[in-house]
Amino acid sequence: MHPHIKSGEVYVAYLENLQIDNERVDGIGIFKSELKQDFLQFEEGENQLDAMLQQGVNLNKLDKGALIFNVKKEEGYKVLSVDSNRYDARYWLESFLGVEAFEDENFFTKKYLKFCQDFAKDVVLPAEDKKEEVLFMNRAVNHFAKNDLFEESAFVNEVIDNPDLVPEFKHYKTEQAPKYKIEDLTSFPIANTAVTAARKKIKNVIELDTNIQIKMDFINPESAEKFVEKGWDEEKQMYYYLVYFNKEQKS
Repeated sequence: MHPHIKSGEVYVAYLENLQIDNERVDGIGIFKSELKQDFLQFEEGENQLDAMLQQGVNLNKLDKGALIFNVKKEEGYKVLSVDSNRYDARYWLESFLGVEAFEDENFFTKKYLKFCQDFAKDVVLPAEDKKEEVLFMNRAVNHFAKNDLFEESAFVNEVIDNPDLVPEFKHYKTEQAPKYKIEDLTSFPIANTAVTAARKKIKNVIELDTNIQIKMDFINPESAEKFVEKGWDEEKQMYYYLVYFNKEQKS
């Protein structure tokens, strides 16, 4: 009924011999196709080859789909879901399937990194500058990437350079934790897949109002610490970034 929800066809299938968590179970598949694509079907005649234009569903890209596994009935069946159209993901997951995210290491890693990203934007950026916001998130992601187990005390000691921001971090978590479902979360196993996904979404670019962008290197963050300086020019009444280098790299 919603104007943003595309019409389409829904297929429901009973499936056997599915494997999840090293266990073979049966399950139910729900698939929705929203876009039909043209394809050619050929038929050989006596003296010619006939080409017939038909429409069907492309198997390479599922519009929407879910597998419901027959496990953990009392706790809630485990579901794997995919949605190629992100604009109506809430409809598919919440209104149609009625599912909630499974709170495992992937969930906690994803939520904590999102919390850190918002802390960097809401607290680190106003307190310091865009460079420090980018570097904070770089240190945060690298901390997650090199550890198998997250410990909040170790994270705070390693990632927050400015001691004045430590109480700010604790206060921000107290205020915002329910939003991310990390209220009592201080230790959990780290999911590498969630770290990789988060790294791709984090912006490492300083955008200036003079139509200039400075891209920071997440692989070698120490370069930004050593070779990028921020200052104030009294004559021009403008901020500036001073960048040191030996030679320009050929692209």
